[in-house]
Amino acid sequence: MSFWDFSNILRLLSEFATVLLSWGWLFIVFFALWIAWEVYLRLKQIDYVSAIHFTYLQITVPEETPQTPKAMEQAFEVWGGIHKNPDLLERYFEGYMLAWYTCELECTRNRVRFIMVVPTVHRKFFEGVIYGQYPTAEIREVEDYAQAFPHRDLEKTFDLYGTEMVLVREDIFPIRTYHDYEDALAEDERYIDPLQALIEAFTTIEEGEHFWFQLLVRPVSASDINTWSERGQEEINRIAGRVKEKPPGVTARLFEFLTALPGELFQAATKGPLEASAKNDIKPQRLFMTPPEQDITKAILQKVGRSGFRTKMRVVHIAPVGKLHKPNASKAIGVFKQFNTSHLNSLKPDDATKTNGPNYILKQTRRRYRKRVILLNYQFRDFWGDKSGSMMTAEELATLFHFPSKYGRSPSIQRATSGLGSAPENLPYI
Repeated sequence: MSFWDFSNILRLLSEFATVLLSWGWLFIVFFALWIAWEVYLRLKQIDYVSAIHFTYLQITVPEETPQTPKAMEQAFEVWGGIHKNPDLLERYFEGYMLAWYTCELECTRNRVRFIMVVPTVHRKFFEGVIYGQYPTAEIREVEDYAQAFPHRDLEKTFDLYGTEMVLVREDIFPIRTYHDYEDALAEDERYIDPLQALIEAFTTIEEGEHFWFQLLVRPVSASDINTWSERGQEEINRIAGRVKEKPPGVTARLFEFLTALPGELFQAATKGPLEASAKNDIKPQRLFMTPPEQDITKAILQKVGRSGFRTKMRVVHIAPVGKLHKPNASKAIGVFKQFNTSHLNSLKPDDATKTNGPNYILKQTRRRYRKRVILLNYQFRDFWGDKSGSMMTAEELATLFHFPSKYGRSPSIQRATSGLGSAPENLPYI
């Protein structure tokens, strides 16, 4: 009698059912304990995040500040020092979450403010880095401007459009950065500030209207950066035609055997065994890459070869009830197209969060829910989950948010008095 005899299979199934009925309660108990532990851990994480205190800092710099976004890029790199790897007790029992901070633009009619929301315990560290890169900056603590619009008054006294901005492709592909903004024909100032167009668009609004932009940044561990870098290298190998297929695991081999068995038996019964040469085809490797492929691989290598940060972006437009116009919603998205590249990466509104997204079933109810969620997430600077968000480099972050320099001539930018904001003596040395 062969192993695949029908009576033998029935006997094996009967023995498996007996074992399952005898010891299956262990699986039920284990599953229940796992659910209870997950719920406990989520509650502890909520308590941990609720206990974090943030400080709201407004930063202004003089009009003739010579620093370019390169200074902000260096600041982002140094601010990565707030990262701390949790120990086992913190990770699995105390609900520890990695620290984060936000860089924000609060825009009203003909005025923009540069705001940073930082953990209070790291306030002096952030101030020290800012003064180190911008010695003449003025930093002062302010109130949270977002709390002026309670969610209970949504669609009663004010209305809003909002969304999170996400990457179109994987985060190993870079967006356009400030290095690409240069006018080769200009005689004096060749650099073009990419933030200038965004500020002009967000401040050219009516009285009572607001535009908010929020960039959340979370430093990550070296192991996460290495994993991200490996993904980039795998993509480079794929483009170059040097993909090395990983050997399948035990589960994959078992599944492949079970699914291929009927076909193998039928093939053996009708045509004889399969030839080994059919399964050992060697794919030829490519000997060269096209110029666009070379540009893509170079850009990926430049991005994943640097430190990365978990990031999220939110944009919100607020207007009095009845005065929320569609052109302003289009403006909120259109200003980010300047950071797009057709062959690398682009920014787009997240289909799951944009408030004008639902168009069919319970449209108004779902839109109202999304408005409330995006407003609360903005107000609480929500960055739930250590693995959420996309990876970006300090260069990309400095492109999206940097303090104005002499290249930014917008009258909406509030300027500091030159030389007034020197660093306090008690700030740490950076």
